[in-house]
Amino acid sequence: YCPVPWCEEAPETLERSAPVLPRSGLVAHRGISSLYKVILQPRIEKFKGRYLHSRDYKDAQAFTDKRVVVIGIGNSGSDLAVEISQTAQQVFLSTRRGAWIFNRVGDQGYPIDTILTTRLKTFMQGLLSSSVACDYMEKKLNARFDHSRYGLKPKHRVLHQHPTVNDDLPNRIISGRVQVKPNIQEFTETSAIFEDGTREDVDAVVFATGYSFSFPFLDGCMKVVENQLPLYKFMFPPDLEKPTLAFIGLIQPLGAIMPISELQCRWATRVFKGLNKLPLQHDMEADIEQKKEVMAKR
Repeated sequence: YCPVPWCEEAPETLERSAPVLPRSGLVAHRGISSLYKVILQPRIEKFKGRYLHSRDYKDAQAFTDKRVVVIGIGNSGSDLAVEISQTAQQVFLSTRRGAWIFNRVGDQGYPIDTILTTRLKTFMQGLLSSSVACDYMEKKLNARFDHSRYGLKPKHRVLHQHPTVNDDLPNRIISGRVQVKPNIQEFTETSAIFEDGTREDVDAVVFATGYSFSFPFLDGCMKVVENQLPLYKFMFPPDLEKPTLAFIGLIQPLGAIMPISELQCRWATRVFKGLNKLPLQHDMEADIEQKKEVMAKR
């Protein structure tokens, strides 16, 4: 059950205690990266070295002359592996499934996003099957460096997951400063044992294992399950009696989040004021299910 109207506790002052103020609408804007996520590895508690999440990373000097494992090959993991390798004795980049690596600078020196997001490319992608589009993109990426040869080729197709963007990772791998490793099987007091049977002595572990989100102040009202929250247009709970609650920024666009978040705020304001109406509950739920099916096929 979600209360209507919402209540907010005003800040305390020297003259008065904190009153509770009614509000006709509530905007939750914590984003999708509010809680860091650590995928605990087998026997990590035995490891006597240092381990931390990428959120707590400050600079590479803390790892000077160390042997470091970075777990995760998303954008944070690849950036950390590259940066730490400039001071560390050796960096091991552990990945469960590999990744397709995009570089920021594309053909003829143009930014890669301006090349990939033209109207012509979007039109052509709509005409081609997903398989053909993936074949084309993977051929382009492998022309820069062979992902199989570098131990990075993933099982998923290039357009089926979020890509990793990094200009320097191939250079660090080919120089030997970064070694690509499979998933970690377990830790000992001073080393990491990988699923391919290799064992490496390490001094530190960095978990670049992503983030999750939750809304504890809405406990019992909106609960995140497996990092998912059923929302109409990724904003509105479909089962409220009145549309008085909106979530902002629970999106993963190809571009910047902030311009979209601003538009979401404008729409939420118009809905709260009654200037825009939401569809009926069953129509919103049908839209949510349709989007789930589309995303599941990716």
